[in-house]
Amino acid sequence: MNYIVLDLEWNQCPDGKEKENKELPFEIIEIGAIKLDENRRYIDTFHRLIAPQVYQVLHHVTRELIQTTMDDLKKGENYVTAMESFLNWCKEDYIFCTWGSMDLTELQRNNRFFGVCDNFPQPFIYYDLQKSYSLCYDDGKSRISLETAIEEMQIEKDNSFHSALFDAQYTAKIMQKMDFDKVKTYSSVDTYVIPKNRKEEFTINYGTYSKFVSKGYDDRDDVLRDGYILSSECYLCKKNAKKKIKWFSGNQKTYYCVAKCDTHGYLKGRIKIKKTDDDKYYAVKIMKITDSDGAAAVREKQAAAREKRRERRHKVKLRS
Repeated sequence: MNYIVLDLEWNQCPDGKEKENKELPFEIIEIGAIKLDENRRYIDTFHRLIAPQVYQVLHHVTRELIQTTMDDLKKGENYVTAMESFLNWCKEDYIFCTWGSMDLTELQRNNRFFGVCDNFPQPFIYYDLQKSYSLCYDDGKSRISLETAIEEMQIEKDNSFHSALFDAQYTAKIMQKMDFDKVKTYSSVDTYVIPKNRKEEFTINYGTYSKFVSKGYDDRDDVLRDGYILSSECYLCKKNAKKKIKWFSGNQKTYYCVAKCDTHGYLKGRIKIKKTDDDKYYAVKIMKITDSDGAAAVREKQAAAREKRRERRHKVKLRS
């Protein structure tokens, strides 16, 4: 299997979000990619500038960041032509690698808008090398910029940043130099396209935690009525873990619980409810082995959430 180290540059509406095309908030204007073999050795390079079709003026932030002018972009290829060339260049046996989690979402959104059939596999697994870098050299939660990582790894900065081609080259160099095998287990999954039904729902077991992605629902509340989503199965032994703290809301988008498996001890759960471009609600559930201190931290979070609700109710009573 080859690695496709991908970077994209995109533009957005220069007149603000209220005037943007809601189906295409970010229009891809440049594709850069490096193909590495299974041992992370260089194979080939892909680069295209793309002529904008939706936003004909560069947003001021884009203009400040990228090294390309609108005149240069207008000489670029049509999006469909460029993307079909890119997908043909990727061939079949590959996995994407990106710095951060946004590129593949925007890639699929642009493909949908311009009518490009990409046939990406589902679940859509990839490597977020920004996350991989943090797992290798930091706490696994922090995220640093590409330029900072280049400086920390003492890789020569021989080109500018915020060019799709040069950023893909820098990202590939980081991947080649980092201890990637150490964190290779921790792939990421893009959820721009979600499971169509219960049969297509999936759970990925990473050993230290699991990630479940649900099908879509028309009503947000239906997500939290689904007992299958709210279950607390131990991902290591597949046995039901008994709830010690039932699911509660932290901020109306994230929910937490604690359960206990007879074999593996405490598990802490987190559900995030998200929304697709098609206005479907879905759940991403993380289950992770923890200890008594971790369980206590969730209980403290629950107490804090209850206190905030009491304060809100009290304020409502005072106003009435």
